[in-house]
Amino acid sequence: MAHAVPLPIPCPVQLGTIKNDSLEAQLHEYVKQGNYVKVKKILKKGKS
Repeated sequence: MAHAVPLPIPCPVQLGTIKNDSLEAQLHEYVKQGNYVKVKKILKKGKS
């Protein structure tokens, strides 16, 4: 079940979780953690 994560800035949606082991799930988790270095690496993988 998804649960809301409090964000320091206004956010129009509530963020939940993705339970599978895909790049999408990793991307979602890194965004929630604020780890934008890893987010950028995943996005570069998808671009190439």
